[in-house]
Amino acid sequence: MDYVIYGLVGIFTLIILVIITRTLNFKPILYPEMRKKYDIDELRVLESLSQKIKIPTISYLDSKMVDQKAFKSFKEHLKNRYPLINEHATYKEIGTGVLFHIKGESDEEPTVLMAHFDVVSVEGNWTFDPFGGDIDETYVYGRGALDTKSSLNAIMESLEYSFSLGKKFKNDLYVSFSGEEEIYGETQHLMVEYFKENNINPYIVLDEGGAIVSNMFPGVSKKVAVVGIAEKGFMNLKLTAYSKGGHASTPPKDTAVTILSKAVIKLNNTNIFKLKITSSVKILFDTLAPFSKSFAIKMIFANLWIFTPVVKLIAKISGGELLSMFKTTQAFTTSTASDAINVLPTSASVGINYRIRPGETSADVIKKVRKVIRNNNIEIEVLKISEATSTSTVDNVFGIVRHAHLGVSFLTDLIVFRISLNRNMCHVSRFL
Repeated sequence: MDYVIYGLVGIFTLIILVIITRTLNFKPILYPEMRKKYDIDELRVLESLSQKIKIPTISYLDSKMVDQKAFKSFKEHLKNRYPLINEHATYKEIGTGVLFHIKGESDEEPTVLMAHFDVVSVEGNWTFDPFGGDIDETYVYGRGALDTKSSLNAIMESLEYSFSLGKKFKNDLYVSFSGEEEIYGETQHLMVEYFKENNINPYIVLDEGGAIVSNMFPGVSKKVAVVGIAEKGFMNLKLTAYSKGGHASTPPKDTAVTILSKAVIKLNNTNIFKLKITSSVKILFDTLAPFSKSFAIKMIFANLWIFTPVVKLIAKISGGELLSMFKTTQAFTTSTASDAINVLPTSASVGINYRIRPGETSADVIKKVRKVIRNNNIEIEVLKISEATSTSTVDNVFGIVRHAHLGVSFLTDLIVFRISLNRNMCHVSRFL
């Protein structure tokens, strides 16, 4: 019996030693800072962004509502504001978007830089003109200042500046801007088809960027540049239940509302969408956790082989963005039934938005929904689907992005890789 006890103590001691050793060796990956500085005309860059914001390129699902003159004006701005780019590049319009092709010394490993110039409509009360492009000592104000006329502006300004210095590109460069990203239009697909038809195989694709945030991770106070290496998919479902209508004074046991409510409660309480640490989330933890000042946090994330259940429990308790990293999420967003409070509805509907984690598909989600509600009389209608992306390879190509951020170290101290929680974040990929 003593040998068994000694054996268990020995195993426990060994596990503790492994945990401590892994924690002590869980150190940040550091890279040398890029020392080269450039004398950028900051006033010009700010004025350029302001000019872009002033053009109200609002995209709508109803094409009749779109101000085509605004989109044409924006394209004219790209031509007039950047004469050197237009001198050195070929310009092509595809769908609602534009494509600049800058020839390099080689076409073997082309780079693609992406952004979009359409914005969502203006809602709510604004304290300033959403299309004023006002500038003060801290901010440039207006719709699209972040999403994503800022990154589009950065691409164009840096290229124009590079050409003013006589820059020659080693590899071909494609600059691809869409005018209907906010409504999930066809331009992006048309761009991809153009690349396929012309046998253009990108070496790296840089899409819409993430934020520079503080206090993103427990114990990490430094600013973090967030880069997405995968995007969640999304799907909108509409569930509809039917029943006989009539006057509310003589209601049946169940109406369309109660039938639908039972399904909603089942879905809301289900645990069928399991938590999983995907490769992209693992890379996030491995990159960011070593910077934490908390030994406990380092210990947990350095030893996920044993503490994964603890991390998942923390995510469940915390909810929000942390939990969303681990699983497919569902949110009940819209509902309709009777138009009058004293009239029984003949139908009742609820809208559900799903954000699908990489590794899971819309078909998987629909199958799970059917399994949970177990009611064939409830109609399930798919309104919109965009599958989760593949996960970009974190290799020497991604190292270019990881290293390049150090050239702007006055803005940020760390760079991390993470799964994008929506369709409006950066995606870095080797291939289209």
